Amino acid sequence: MLTASLLTWTLVTGGCARSAGWVCTIGASTVDGSTAHAGSPAHAGGGPGHARGSASPPRLEITPMCRVTGGADHCITLPDEPARTPTADVVAMAWASFSLPRPVPHTSPSGRSWVSLPTYLWVDASGWRPQRAQATVDGQTVTMTGAPQRVEWSLGDATVTCEGPGTPYRRGAPPSSCAHEFRRSGSHTVTATALYAVNWTCAGSCDSRGGSYGTFPASGSTRLTVREIQTLTGD
Repeated sequence: MLTASLLTWTLVTGGCARSAGWVCTIGASTVDGSTAHAGSPAHAGGGPGHARGSASPPRLEITPMCRVTGGADHCITLPDEPARTPTADVVAMAWASFSLPRPVPHTSPSGRSWVSLPTYLWVDASGWRPQRAQATVDGQTVTMTGAPQRVEWSLGDATVTCEGPGTPYRRGAPPSSCAHEFRRSGSHTVTATALYAVNWTCAGSCDSRGGSYGTFPASGSTRLTVREIQTLTGD
């Protein structure tokens, strides 16, 4: 479909050929593919300098498409094609379908620990991987990727930041760097917040090829009872 930005070429000596439909002469043919003769006048009674067989080639210019109706020429400007979707809008579409999994927090010991005992903290390793979503519009494919960076633990009496998912306690294994010693007994809400660095890339006819979208959290909680270790003494 022709648009105002792609106007029809026609002879500088005037308007439209006298045939049905949307037409204008361009050399030896019309824009709608019907036959026209090179050098034929654009209007009946065209000037002698533009009669058939003229030695000097016609000059071309840009003009709106004309429609011949009822023996008269009516020139209009055709509507523009719909604007291509900006890449920023495609990025927003990818973000709308993007989600981050809630981490599942665990402690070792599980469910119950003791004051001053190192309590290991960890989240399911199965969720510790990049998360992705895509959107494709107007020849542009945006891929949104969220990569887990660290876990911030809220423990009721302290906060701990771990650079990875953490590990459960295993006898004989090196000590975990993601652990906490509770200082008071009681029932604690343990919340793990995984922080994801989200970036996007665009393939195809894009305004931009990619960038950072920001850092976003996802949280999950569990309960932990912390008790005092009782020391038995004899008389």
